[in-house]
Amino acid sequence: SLSRSFCSEQQQDIHPMPSEESSLPPTELIHLTYEGNFQLECTSKVISCRFIESSQEEEKEKKDDEDRTVELILDKTTMHPQGGGQPTDIGTISLLSADNDEEDICVNVIRVDIDRSSGLVSHKGKLSFSNDDKKGDPNSQPLPFEAGSEVKVIVNEENRRLISECHTAGHVVDSAMARCGRVMPPTKGFHFLAGPYVEYKGSIPPNERDEAIASLKKAFQDILEEDIETKIETLPHDEADKVCNRVAHNFNMDDFGAGDIRVVTAANWPSPCGGTHVKSTADLKGRGWTVTGIKSKKGAVRVKYGPSK
Repeated sequence: SLSRSFCSEQQQDIHPMPSEESSLPPTELIHLTYEGNFQLECTSKVISCRFIESSQEEEKEKKDDEDRTVELILDKTTMHPQGGGQPTDIGTISLLSADNDEEDICVNVIRVDIDRSSGLVSHKGKLSFSNDDKKGDPNSQPLPFEAGSEVKVIVNEENRRLISECHTAGHVVDSAMARCGRVMPPTKGFHFLAGPYVEYKGSIPPNERDEAIASLKKAFQDILEEDIETKIETLPHDEADKVCNRVAHNFNMDDFGAGDIRVVTAANWPSPCGGTHVKSTADLKGRGWTVTGIKSKKGAVRVKYGPSK
């Protein structure tokens, strides 16, 4: 299934669902298709809604804020769950009226997770009312999002753009490594803004590291200048194996399940991936994404990258 391909550079976070929800159909992840990767809004139906316990930090912040913390599970979503080396999307989920207008009740989503066993996606955030008359004791009001009610999901565009750039830049590192003749099996991708890197199984001798980083930087910038379009497709298992391992056997495709696998080809370098991406390598020029360093020890090579502007 498409949801299986969501586990990419590193194992997907596991967030078990309550047993009563385990038999429900999986949440449709709209971002997995090429068109859906750039779709920021959708109308969905609520599968379930419940209050969740706030963390101690959230309780401290709650002194002057009576917004309610809830968890929503939807039948489909444009939001990317945290995992596969990529951070969670943020955004809003608003209750829709019978006339399909947005009501004054919404959830400001701060975390999205997927349960791998069921494929259900949970959206956690603060429940807020734009009408002050509806605010009050959080424990005295019923949940406004009933099962079956319609909602509008909106991804925060600026945040999505930034984390998509970060993820694509990590794939550009893979392509740059190949151009420099350093094809190594990838073992981990960390596409978070706080110190992103890609890690490989292998080594680079100390006397070669200065040349390695210089050549990597040049190859990375060449790829950005070439304005290479991103491809996103879902392929049968065997075909995905051939496409992703055509240069070297870098991926054990059995790690991604027995069904169809989502393959992202960024900078002409295909790999199994469930993340979000920008349309072209040229989209990384604005923030000046580049290789920033290399570490090599204990059979692992870590290539660090980031924006320079």
